[in-house]
Amino acid sequence: MRIEAYTPRWQAKIDGLAERIFGAGYFRSASEIPQATDSCFLVCISPDEEVIGFVYGRVLPQGGLQGFLEQRIKDIPEDLKAADAQGVLGVVQSVAVAAEYRAKGIGTKLLRAVHDGIVGLGADKLIVTFKRGPVEASVDAIMDRLGFEQWAKLPTYFKESCDQGVFSCIHRHNGCTCEAILYRKAVY
Repeated sequence: MRIEAYTPRWQAKIDGLAERIFGAGYFRSASEIPQATDSCFLVCISPDEEVIGFVYGRVLPQGGLQGFLEQRIKDIPEDLKAADAQGVLGVVQSVAVAAEYRAKGIGTKLLRAVHDGIVGLGADKLIVTFKRGPVEASVDAIMDRLGFEQWAKLPTYFKESCDQGVFSCIHRHNGCTCEAILYRKAVY
């Protein structure tokens, strides 16, 4: 298993994995993710050249936190506000590992790699967002080991998009049951 930077070679496999994990339409095509100097998009490749996981993070533009959060969180911790104002706030937006490869440390390795990549781009505070459905394992222990603390849980974050059919969540049966969980960490 190896972790490497995204290249278009992996696009179709990333799109397929994202659809299996998140549902159709939730994750925009890998080709649409900006490969700018402020982003870090990594893939985990199996020995037989299959994409078994990926992670995407970036440094937000100065003052970009509320736009990233879609104005849904009003109580922003002061250190995150300051990092946002200075343009040194990093976000990890997507983390995915194929079901058959979970509980093998791959997600942790991806998170550590993107953490180091975003810090290398200048971030000194990080937030990580997770979409968690009703049957998915808790990521709290992993995030705790990596030095993150939970700072927000939004049980209806995906409800409007899910109900409107913006994406087809794999967990949707009788309405939206997914929540968004945000973690934070000071690097320095």
